[in-house]
Amino acid sequence: MANQDLLNENGLQTKDNNTLLAEIQTNLQSIYSPSGEPINFDSNTPDGQFTEILSTLGTVVRELITETFNTMSPDNCNGAMQDKMYAINYLTRKSGAFTNQPIDITTDRTVDLIGLDGSYNDENASAYAVSDDSGQIWYLVDSVTLMAGTTSCVFRAKEKGQVIPVIGTITKQVTIIQGVVSVINNVGYTTLGYDMESDMDFRIRRSKSVELASGNEIDGMVGKILQLDGVTSVNSHINITGTTDATGTAGHTIWLIIAGGANTDIAEIIYTEQGGAGTRGNVTVPITTMSGQTINVNFDRPTPTPLFIKFNAKIKQGANALAVDTVGVKEYMVENLIYQIGETASTSEIVDVAQLALDVQGGNAYAIDLQISDEDSTATITSSNVGVTATIDLNKFETKIMTTGSYVFTYDGDDWELNSDTVILSDYGIEITGTPVATDTLTVAYTSRTWSDVINTATIANQFVVDVNRIFITTVQA
Repeated sequence: MANQDLLNENGLQTKDNNTLLAEIQTNLQSIYSPSGEPINFDSNTPDGQFTEILSTLGTVVRELITETFNTMSPDNCNGAMQDKMYAINYLTRKSGAFTNQPIDITTDRTVDLIGLDGSYNDENASAYAVSDDSGQIWYLVDSVTLMAGTTSCVFRAKEKGQVIPVIGTITKQVTIIQGVVSVINNVGYTTLGYDMESDMDFRIRRSKSVELASGNEIDGMVGKILQLDGVTSVNSHINITGTTDATGTAGHTIWLIIAGGANTDIAEIIYTEQGGAGTRGNVTVPITTMSGQTINVNFDRPTPTPLFIKFNAKIKQGANALAVDTVGVKEYMVENLIYQIGETASTSEIVDVAQLALDVQGGNAYAIDLQISDEDSTATITSSNVGVTATIDLNKFETKIMTTGSYVFTYDGDDWELNSDTVILSDYGIEITGTPVATDTLTVAYTSRTWSDVINTATIANQFVVDVNRIFITTVQA
């Protein structure tokens, strides 16, 4: 908004409501009271209300014109207009993406496992399958021959969307293959799926895809890879020297780290666009050339780096602390705090996302004292009674306590106490077996992680990931 209607090289500017109202009232004054006797335009008078109606109508029309004008810009359009505009660049909105999850497969002999291969994006395709405790099916992405031992392979969720697996829960074999001893997901997902490409993600992909016309082969390669279904992020590094550089990349070699997508689709683009340079990475895909030669194309998958977040929610004056939906806030942050590969994490952007999450959940609080960490904390528990054993859920414990120290829970014969206050052990993530007696103690030795404001990725292959268990709203305070 501005104090004038203007269209120039800086775009469209329109009068704001206050300017328009003042202009209308000045014109009516000159028409109906040219002698100078002032007209009463107070908001409780007919003339005041009439001019406010006129200014509101004028403002609404200007906002509609501005919105129509902005939709003609690729950087501002949304929804259906965005689909139409981006078709000029031969881009279509991705219908959705699958969550990708590394799973360790242990075998006692050589086995061949059939993957999705070229059918990665076919929701009706099937391949070697495993499942988690909740019954979610996971398909092997690429066919593989495994030797005896343990090998990590990439699987994708059966359905598109935000499927978030819990570490250690994918242990069931749906496809029974002789020689496969066990399966388990010992690390977090590498790519989180989504239902349909959002306007923002579509806009970012378009801005990168125009690099296809670039004279730089690497930029063009990245642009083409980003167009593949399922690919959500790409980080590229090229060493143009003749010696190995600080990242460990050999001379005249390309290092691509790619989240999502099928190995074979990615490898074909790299082979076509690499321009004779070498490739680096732990994923190896053999490509057969027209002359019958086999060339190995290498690239890497991102290394998921857990990001922990903690902050306080300060209640606005007159608001109810119980109205803050902490679970909903965390879920919103997970959905909207997405890091690209190799991107630095800082509290400045996370505070904005946290505040949006609080606003969406009712706008009753502010996010303050936000800090982040990429380290794990530790907690061990010991019992004074050899007949009582205890286990501790670290995530749940940290919803109550996040300060390094030794915490002693004492049984008084009826209840457990901490610092003379009666507590419920399960609230602290503590479960016991056996029968305690009076004066029994449980001692938790807890070491907190180091918190900071900015965290750089250790290498260009790292990618920060968050989930609801790593976000702590430590207090809701007035």
